[in-house]
Amino acid sequence: MEAKKLEFRGGSAMSLIPFIFFIVITIVLSFANFQDINMMVGAGVVGLLIGMIFCKNIGDYWDVILTGLGSKVAMTAVMLWLVVGIYGSILKSGHIVEGLVWLSVKLGVTGSVFTVAAFIFAALFAVATGSGFGTISTMSFILYPAGILLGANPAVLAGAILSGAAFGDNFAPVSDTTIIAATSQEYTYKKGTAEIGGTVKARFKYVVVAGVIAIILFAIFGGSGSALETTEAQSLLAEYQMPLGLLLLIPTLVVIIMAIRGINIFACLGTGIVLATVIGLAAGLFDFSAIVAIEDGSISGAISGGVAGMFNVSILLMVVVSMGNLLIASGCMESVVNWLNNSVIKSETGAELALFCLSTIFGILIAAINTIANICVAPFINAIGKKNGLHPHRRANILATTICSFPFFLPYGGCVLLLLGGVSSMMDTYTFLPQLGASDMMFTAFYSWAIWIVMLVCCITGIGRTFEGKNGEEIKSKTRPQL
Repeated sequence: MEAKKLEFRGGSAMSLIPFIFFIVITIVLSFANFQDINMMVGAGVVGLLIGMIFCKNIGDYWDVILTGLGSKVAMTAVMLWLVVGIYGSILKSGHIVEGLVWLSVKLGVTGSVFTVAAFIFAALFAVATGSGFGTISTMSFILYPAGILLGANPAVLAGAILSGAAFGDNFAPVSDTTIIAATSQEYTYKKGTAEIGGTVKARFKYVVVAGVIAIILFAIFGGSGSALETTEAQSLLAEYQMPLGLLLLIPTLVVIIMAIRGINIFACLGTGIVLATVIGLAAGLFDFSAIVAIEDGSISGAISGGVAGMFNVSILLMVVVSMGNLLIASGCMESVVNWLNNSVIKSETGAELALFCLSTIFGILIAAINTIANICVAPFINAIGKKNGLHPHRRANILATTICSFPFFLPYGGCVLLLLGGVSSMMDTYTFLPQLGASDMMFTAFYSWAIWIVMLVCCITGIGRTFEGKNGEEIKSKTRPQL
């Protein structure tokens, strides 16, 4: 039985009011550099209250919202985030950074080679933890001052750290970008959404090409600075060395392999948590208090800290999904998609370019936190992609690779501002550090530009394009299967 259409005064377009209100407030916060997720949640709630005024049946209006809040799409992403929060928190406690620093010292890298190493180490850390912000805040405090001393170009070195974080955000099965992009893209011919392992496997070729391009550019431009004092650099790096920290790359590799092989993502993450805990405790990288501790009546540790770190953004996701449910129930989403297909999209290439452009626009407008941009545009990517028969894996990969480019190089991007804040806080301690401007990394975050261009070329040429078969499988045919 077809669900009753939710009617609004002024037509179905009025169901956009909560979404528009939320987007406007979020964009203002982004450009004002106020990255307050609580305020974004508040804007979403206020927007829903305003939208209620225009709905003809208030009871049905809130039923639709509450259905969206508790939908499988929202709850899958929320549960994954909570598990990922614990997993990433355990890895951060295990001195992976110190292990990577030890490796760089042993290799004796300087100049442009150090810049390349900084990109690779930041990428490894980001793939392990799934956190672009965490990678930047952790790696910049160690790698940036050491790289300046060893002759790395300041702006290019900063771009390498940002690029490594972007690489992990793109590729890690445990990153919020991967999780949202996959769990938001529904199948047409079977139940469920895109499998995280399947999207990561399909995305591999794009991130590798972009990664190789970035490495070449970092090698060419990364060493034009002047080495200041190798001895001082080595002394700085010596403070942050622990070779056993590299052991925690083992659970990272296991999680990636399991996910690519199609094993349930919760089983992958559960295995990763157990392995990381066992290895960390056995190798003396941390004690049990790093996992959970009770002191002075308060609880701390990776479990509580990991969950707390994901709580606010999980609430925000649920609110935005409920807005998307309003657009579907009112018929607005269908009207928008039909208009695009009748007036703008004339081919499969046109459909993919529409997805690419939408992701780009949202990524630019909400560059403060790419997670929010991802959440906002995902329902439109899903609806347009389904209408044109594109496979959920393909849709998810266009979304994930495009949306998370801009926060890593735009002057008002959240990742750029985070790195600048970290560098600024170190300048009293390390007086040799040069002053960086917000626009200095605009064209030195080579990976972010490379992955955006690679995906644009793939959308135009059709490289990697797949459609959904009658059983949900990936097919190359441009003809949509019949039920």
